[in-house]
Amino acid sequence: MTLTEYLPRLGALDRRPKLARKHRAADEIERQRVLRAGAELLIKGLQQQLADQAADHAATVSRIDARHAATVRELERQVAELQRRLRVGALAEAAAARTQELPIVRVMPLPQAAAAGLLKPVTDPGHTGGTPPQSAA
Repeated sequence: MTLTEYLPRLGALDRRPKLARKHRAADEIERQRVLRAGAELLIKGLQQQLADQAADHAATVSRIDARHAATVRELERQVAELQRRLRVGALAEAAAARTQELPIVRVMPLPQAAAAGLLKPVTDPGHTGGTPPQSAA
């Protein structure tokens, strides 16, 4: 017989049931400790990352709030300036309306003005009417 013929028979001689390898209790406890320590480190790292992100977010929000507050203050200042200018303009118009009387000018054709005696010979081109100019004597 050759060696290849003996191989199947050798396998038949070893008929013991194969037992699943069991971990020793001490090894299993140590493995669980290592896994737990790794998980705790991972959790602490994630918590630190979350805290850092929250701090970054809070800093960003505070910068945005500061910019918005500055913009609002500038807009409020501009509105106050425009309101002040509007009040000044309204007061000036009211004062002008109270103190200035607009002259009523009667417009008539030249022949009627001459007949009414409103046209006089021009002796002083800079004089427009009213009281005659005083001569320096």
